Amino acid sequence: MKLPQQVKKNLLKELEFIIARMREESDPVKKIYFYSAVNGSLERVTRFHFDKELLVAQAIMSLSYNVINDRVNRLKIGDTVVPFTESLMEQLISSVSDLAKAIEDNKTVYPAVEKAMEVAYMATGPGFYTRSFLDYAKTEQANQEE
Repeated sequence: MKLPQQVKKNLLKELEFIIARMREESDPVKKIYFYSAVNGSLERVTRFHFDKELLVAQAIMSLSYNVINDRVNRLKIGDTVVPFTESLMEQLISSVSDLAKAIEDNKTVYPAVEKAMEVAYMATGPGFYTRSFLDYAKTEQANQEE
């Protein structure tokens, strides 16, 4: 994706801020709060430069935020069946870093937003179950090979 230079510069500066704040915060709620700004940043850019890839990225980041925010809110009220681990949070931060790098390099942002959507999926009941089942199957296969 190629953006006009000034728009790109402003977006990258904002993404850099978001990434830094997500890394600095220890509170998952605050990390997710800063993550929500990714959607806003992308949405603002679409007002100055319309691009279908940018529009898809903005929609996916918005959806991923909503799913993850729902999980964090459920955890706060005691619904701990589906955890949101530190590893998932690191993957989420990595997806924002990958997004910034793709924008900086004028490359497609789809791999970065796919990573964010995968993290969101893992924060759902079906995603947690799938991950648990695949881990179980992998362990069973390793045990059979011994």
